[in-house]
Amino acid sequence: MDDIKIAVCDDVESERLQLMESIREIWENAEVYGFGDGQQVLQNIQRGMGYDLVFLDIYMEQMGGLDAGKWIHDNFPEIQMVFISNSREFGPEIFELNALHYLVKPYSREALEEVKQRFHDRQGKERVLSLQNRQNTQDIPFQRISYIESVHNNLLIHLITGAVIKIRGSLGEFAEGLDNRFIRINRGIVVNMDVIEKMHIDSCEIAGMTFMLSRKKRTETRKKYYDYLFESAMYVNSGVRKR
Repeated sequence: MDDIKIAVCDDVESERLQLMESIREIWENAEVYGFGDGQQVLQNIQRGMGYDLVFLDIYMEQMGGLDAGKWIHDNFPEIQMVFISNSREFGPEIFELNALHYLVKPYSREALEEVKQRFHDRQGKERVLSLQNRQNTQDIPFQRISYIESVHNNLLIHLITGAVIKIRGSLGEFAEGLDNRFIRINRGIVVNMDVIEKMHIDSCEIAGMTFMLSRKKRTETRKKYYDYLFESAMYVNSGVRKR
């Protein structure tokens, strides 16, 4: 089913309209919206417009694609992003934002078909955490989890929204049910590597907070993190990524 909402953000009107037309040819049932700068997209998202996929031009006179993409990644990670540019050169920020693809203008139909395939592949593989209580089962997408904290035989699941869910359990056993985007950085903390903002020698930063790395496993932790970024880079280039 191709009934999805797609936003295209490019400050060059002719290129924006051309991309929108090409997307409509490939996604026949998609609703496609155009914007001239990143701020317009963010305002619509804040108003409740639930885009499934956003194309972001990296270089725009107003808010650029990277700034808009970081905000989307931090607040609405379920929205998939494709970065677009006139250049084949791009920095590590693209990988850190877990982009679906990186396209160089002009776009070929094959490249857009690849975006469509990656979008459906990722949608089908996204995992959820199922929490059972007396009334019902609550499903939480892995991508909405920021970090898990062990406190006095309880686990505090911190979501990117700032909400916290408390359950009883062992961090070690709980972590076994997660995928490879999560890493245990010390005895009491497991973090989602997709939301790490900075990695330092002895700590990492998430949402402005600093988390210390285990002294004994600092080197191993940093290696796993940078290997994960490299894997993300390979995904941007080939579309192949393991969870």
